[in-house]
This record gives sequence, structure tokens and C-alpha cells, in this order.
Amino acid sequence: MRLRDRLAELLAVERSPLRTRFASLAPARMKAAAWTLVRTARRLRVYAGYRGHRGNGPGLELAVCAIFRDEARYLAEWVTFHRLQGVERFWLYDNLSDDDWQAELAPELESGLVTVLPWPHEPGQISAYLDCLRRHRADARWIAFIDIDEFLFSPAGRSLSDVLKEFGQYSGVVVNWRVYGTNGYRERPEGLVVENYVMRGADTTPDNHFVKSIVYPRRTAGPKRGGPHAFDHLGAAVGEDRQPVFGHLRKPATAEVLRINHYYSRSTADLARKRARANATDGQVRVTVNVPPDEVRDETILRFLPALQEALANRFG
Repeated sequence: MRLRDRLAELLAVERSPLRTRFASLAPARMKAAAWTLVRTARRLRVYAGYRGHRGNGPGLELAVCAIFRDEARYLAEWVTFHRLQGVERFWLYDNLSDDDWQAELAPELESGLVTVLPWPHEPGQISAYLDCLRRHRADARWIAFIDIDEFLFSPAGRSLSDVLKEFGQYSGVVVNWRVYGTNGYRERPEGLVVENYVMRGADTTPDNHFVKSIVYPRRTAGPKRGGPHAFDHLGAAVGEDRQPVFGHLRKPATAEVLRINHYYSRSTADLARKRARANATDGQVRVTVNVPPDEVRDETILRFLPALQEALANRFG
């Protein structure tokens, strides 16, 4: 009998110890206990699947999962940049886009490097992540769950796959942000994101404490408590210092081995569009947005610029 069916059966029996225990709890504690039960069931189910797959190694070392809406202007740069960092496959979810993203990703779609699944759900991010894990749990050793305005890399210039080999015993690795503001642009500038936006908030900017996750999918149940930053694993995720991280924040927010440049606002015009759009995580429209100040000039990512420009120029042969 499946674990989920067994739990339902126990809760349905009049004198079940589980039902008796739940009935004695106040509503708030009942909700917390139910959520713990669900998380435990998820982990056990994933672990059973993991044990069943142990003999079959994944075909890919590193893949990326992301959801997007009306990001055609930025997709080619984002995909090409991460391909240069060692990402082998992109599983993307189109969340009701109106722009021509198909033309922007034509070479990558034709080659199979990028797969895009229509995802009309609102909000769609968490369900997309769960779908990606369900479909691709056995396909990749690592899956990074990031956004189109986030660029994941090693400041030392190493490939991501090479860095992640040092974390093979862990169920997930979390990576801190470095958050970038408008850099004075009112409208979208010509050129690439990584070359236009070189000013960011200081290392002490509170938003830099946020992390995004690279997960071992066979040991990962899904996003933690409905958020996109942290995941439920069999075993703890760790930061670059190999210390356990259990939530969506990590302090101190070091970013020496791995980091994510988060181009949160891009131009003022981009920021206005972001504010007007419902959040992909919870479906809420952002009333206010904290834009990081342009305090620190940081050109770390520009070491990859020549290779990125060359790769983009040769995409269509």
C-alpha cells in the first residue's frame, strides 16, 4: 500500500491514534503537525524512489530549471552564459508569455539544449519546480533552480560541475546573491546584462543573505514551505563553507566559491514591469520593491564576457 493511502486510511479510522492525536490539537498546532506529516511522507516517498534508482547514474551532471514570462530580450544571454559555466540542459517553463521567445531561443530549442513546457498556472513557480523534479529526478546529478535575472557562476572561473564535485556527499548546495540595481538606466540599454550592470549593493546589503538552491534531485522532495529559495532534502543542504543551511537565508553571505549575480531591477522600465506583474511564487502584485543602491563596482563576472560575446555571435552558425 502506498504511504499516502496508508496515512489517509489511518486518519479515517475512528479510533486511529493519529486521528485521536490530531483531534486533541488546537487549530494552529494541528496545521503545523499536518504539515510535518506531509513533509515526512514526501521525504520517505522520495527516498524510496532514490533507493530504486541507485544502480542507474544520471546522464547529465548539471541542469537548470526556471520559469519565465516575457523575458525574450534576456533569454539568449542567460542560457548562453550558463552553458559556458557547464550547464548541460535547461528545463524551462513558459508562464503565459506574450513575446517571441521562440525566435530568441531557436538554435537551443532545435538542438535540444533547451526544452520549454507551457505552464499557464498562476502562480506557477512552485508547481513548475515540483513538475521539474517529478519529470527529471533521475536525469541529472544536480539541478539548479534559479530565475532569468540570476546568473550563477564560480568567481574563481571554474566550471560549476567541477565545483559541485566537491559537494557530492550533500543533498543540496545553496548559493548567496549579490544584488544589482538600475545602474542609472531608465530604459533598457543595448548590449548584455552582465556588461551594462556593474554596480551593486554592498556585501552587507540584507538581500544578499538570500540563497538559491542547487539540488540533488533524487534526494529532494520539493520547495520548502512553498518558497523558491530552499528545498526539503534527505539530509541538509550546505553553503559554500559546507555548514548546514535550513532556510532561505545564509549568514555570513559569503560568495567566494559560488555566487549568483541577481540583476533584480535591471532598468527603471524593467522594474516598473516587474512591479506591475503578479509574483510567480504567490500571485501577489508587488506594492513596493526595495531596489539595492549602486554602492560597489563589481566586475567579477566580466572575466566571462569575451567568451560570452563570441558564443552569442556564433549561435546561428
